[in-house]
This record gives sequence, structure tokens and C-alpha cells, in this order.
Amino acid sequence: MAQTVNTPTTPVQRLRDASPAAADAFAALRKAVEESGPLETKYRELINMGAFTTARMEASFKTHCGRALDAGATPEECRQAALLTFAATTGFSSVADALRWLEDVLAARK
Repeated sequence: MAQTVNTPTTPVQRLRDASPAAADAFAALRKAVEESGPLETKYRELINMGAFTTARMEASFKTHCGRALDAGATPEECRQAALLTFAATTGFSSVADALRWLEDVLAARK
């Protein structure tokens, strides 16, 4: 009989599978960071998108792009979050990838 393997779909799920306590600690840290200042959710998520553009982290970019859109960001604002990294912390390829990731997120929402 074939054994079914449950493959986690996100890094956080992989962390939780390896160590629920570490995943809980990560969640608590993120919550503390989110609550540490006055920025609204939309702006925090746009900043996260810029960071993930720079780091070239597609899955994280897409997650936070979706959250930004859910928090009221427009596609144009999301696009600018990626573009702002251009020539500041990233090059052409990183920004072009992030713009493609944004289009993937928008297409998935149609």
C-alpha cells in the first residue's frame, strides 16, 4: 500500500511540522512587530512586499501582496512597492520578477 506524504505548502507550515513551538514563537514575534507602531496594515504589507522583492522571495511576496490587496491596496500601489526597490536595493531582474508575481496574484483573484 502506498504511503501518503503530506507536503507542507508554505515555509511556516514546514516550520510547524518540524517544531510547533518554534512556529508559535515566530507567530508571536511577527504579531509583536506588527503591533509595534502606527502603520496601517496596508502600508506594512506594501513595505513587506518591497523587502521580499529585494530578497527575491516569490512565495512571501505573493502572500504579502494578497494581504496588501485585502487591506485595501490597489494594484498600482502594489506595483509601486516593487518598483521602489529598483536601483535602491535591487536590479532589473528582481523588479521584473516581482512585477510578474504581482500579475500572478491579480490573475488568481479574477
